Amino acid sequence: MVVLAVGSKLVVAGAFAQFADGVVTYTPGTGVSASYTNPVSALGQPSRVTPDPFGGPVDPFDPAWQGGQLVSVGTGGSLTLRLDTPLHHDRTHPFGCDFIVFGSAGFIITNGDYSGGGITDGSMFSNNTGQTRVSVSADGTNFFVLNPALAPTVSTLFPTDGAGDFFRPVNPGLTSSSFAGLGLPGIRALYGGSAGGAGYSLAWAQDTNGLPVTVTGARFVRIDVLTGKAEIDGVTAVAPVGGGRVWWENFATDPSSRGWNIFGDTNLFHWNATNENLEVTWDSARPNSYFQLPLGTLLTRRDDFSVALDLELKDIAIGTTPGKPGTFQIAFGFMNQASARQTNFVRGTGSDSPNLVEFDFFPDSGFGPTVWPAVCDTNGNFNYNGSSDFSIFDLPVGVPMRFVLSYTAGNQSATVSISTNGVLVGPVTTAPLTTNFTQFILDTFAIASYSDAGQSPFLPGSILAHGVVDNVVVSAQPPPVRNFNGNLAGGVWRGTFLSRTNWNYGLEATTDFATWTNVSPPTPGSGQTTSLNDPNAGSFGKRFYRVTAAPNF
Repeated sequence: MVVLAVGSKLVVAGAFAQFADGVVTYTPGTGVSASYTNPVSALGQPSRVTPDPFGGPVDPFDPAWQGGQLVSVGTGGSLTLRLDTPLHHDRTHPFGCDFIVFGSAGFIITNGDYSGGGITDGSMFSNNTGQTRVSVSADGTNFFVLNPALAPTVSTLFPTDGAGDFFRPVNPGLTSSSFAGLGLPGIRALYGGSAGGAGYSLAWAQDTNGLPVTVTGARFVRIDVLTGKAEIDGVTAVAPVGGGRVWWENFATDPSSRGWNIFGDTNLFHWNATNENLEVTWDSARPNSYFQLPLGTLLTRRDDFSVALDLELKDIAIGTTPGKPGTFQIAFGFMNQASARQTNFVRGTGSDSPNLVEFDFFPDSGFGPTVWPAVCDTNGNFNYNGSSDFSIFDLPVGVPMRFVLSYTAGNQSATVSISTNGVLVGPVTTAPLTTNFTQFILDTFAIASYSDAGQSPFLPGSILAHGVVDNVVVSAQPPPVRNFNGNLAGGVWRGTFLSRTNWNYGLEATTDFATWTNVSPPTPGSGQTTSLNDPNAGSFGKRFYRVTAAPNF
């Protein structure tokens, strides 16, 4: 299957949060300096240079020190920052860190050389010797504390190096003693190109009971200083490795401007500009209809992907179609757009809806209300291990809930979790793929209102429900071909691009765009830069090329 054809160059833009964009709240606390109480100092890029006759480049021996560069938070104080593009959790982020907080600490020079040859023993100045607490939130209301046993103290390690990469974390396994006996070159070698700062992971999030909770995206970071004092210079996101992509939708403006569209009955989905949310009707009496976001890539069982969203049901009723008194599902998740738009795509039969990884809720019709992470292969066969694949759990009406649907390639499992006010409710349901499961191919996220047509005589059902969706965060793998470039040298045409593992690539050529010829052998992707060559390019007056990519099932 050819999934991507390119000419001379392909550029894919990914959503990537960089710096904090706004201050939500600031409480100075006690023990702060009057010159360091402007919280706006924590916005934007951390300091690379201190603009002062006595300043200069910021490095681990010379941290930022001006009031316009730092905001101070003392004991009992707090700072909450907003990022317009969200942080997201990605297992491929270096050292598992998803964002970095920069402070004002510096290494003490212990050999007395302040002219550029300074050496440290690892001790620091201006570092916070107290305790801090870091929390994250998707909506600015429900915050989750990052496990204090894992989250480092703000404004300690690692001192900022303005010559480094603000989006790359330092190895968190290093300690202050790791830098003993090192000068600036040695410190930078341990930093590995990073600009320093303390790294944090959304995977450390906990609910109010101290239990782990899944937070795939966050737009708010809150720093509480419990004891001591912390100076904060900025917050940055860790750059995705391999170009992983995240889509954030809070419906503040028309979502159609960001690629969302409706297939089917447009009356089932309404963007509410006043309330900044999406009003959804699940009506099985209507044709298959989707509020959907094309992802611009393909996802298979070898890829990690997820979606998190807020949903509040307003009402829900089953048996609303005459002759179909049983239950039917409300759904959202990942699908293949070409499959889902076919007239023979029938969700109700259980065997005619290929290429799905979705959340399903079936209200009670005598067998208990059920929550499923449903998975269907390319042949329309549903994955089913037994009753452990679903949970008996009823979705309340009028209660805002946070849903997370994720698929993890490492354990070949789909998982659903539901929380309310930051606390997990009901069981977390995981469905591993069965041994005879083949493959799925997904390219779209959708909130789906399925038709109840085509059901067998066994327990035919129907549904009519209304709800509100908000704060959607979709995380997926990048396109299989990125950063494509081609050049001709010595009669050999070479195409180079960033590939993905578990994909096979080929190079095809044509002179007339009618007939394409393979000019290179199939090449497996490495996850790194890959090259495909045409050694006979010099024999043609003109030739055009494309790269083909096929998932390795």
